[in-house]
Amino acid sequence: MLVSILIPTLLERSSVFQPKLESLYKQIKDNKLEKKVEIIVMCDNRTMKLSEKRNTMQKLARGKYFTHCDDDDNFTEDYCKKVVEHIEELKIYYTKDPDIIGYDQKCFVKDQIFVVKPSLNHGFGLEEAPSGFNNPYDCPVYFRTPWQWQLWNRERFQHVWRTDSDTNSREDVNWLKRVHLEYPTSISVIEDWIGHEYHFEDPSKSTCQ
Repeated sequence: MLVSILIPTLLERSSVFQPKLESLYKQIKDNKLEKKVEIIVMCDNRTMKLSEKRNTMQKLARGKYFTHCDDDDNFTEDYCKKVVEHIEELKIYYTKDPDIIGYDQKCFVKDQIFVVKPSLNHGFGLEEAPSGFNNPYDCPVYFRTPWQWQLWNRERFQHVWRTDSDTNSREDVNWLKRVHLEYPTSISVIEDWIGHEYHFEDPSKSTCQ
């Protein structure tokens, strides 16, 4: 198994989440990736903390790399095929598996659209691309340290848990701070490719579980 996709959701959001899940399974089936990509979902009725759900799924992950995705975000239609191909090609260039597989994220935040690129040389805040940057997209580009929706090396980071002190709205940041205590040093980026979409057009339709 190469990739574990971990998604928490709620019973009340099944009508929104189900089409996204079916789309991911279609990608896996169409590209014959059943032995290379797994999807782990935890669905409840607000009986578990979000941090507990994410920890449980992370413990169950079998892939060489795992990623956390919110149920109101999307992976792009070629996601599964693209990341598997990239991981399989890594052995040509790396003697050791990199800590992170990175790719770009397209963000839809209220009336703004922009792209976020992962970089271990940047912090937790969005940093605008410098002047002279060759922007491949038709929207602004920012850099930020890799977020939880990148692919994380399971051998390196599976043991990094969220705690009960994490608030739902900031549990991703708190987890990433713990990840950074493990000193991730290597990232292989799929250049100029959007693998993930973040949707926050209407905050009233979003949830922190």
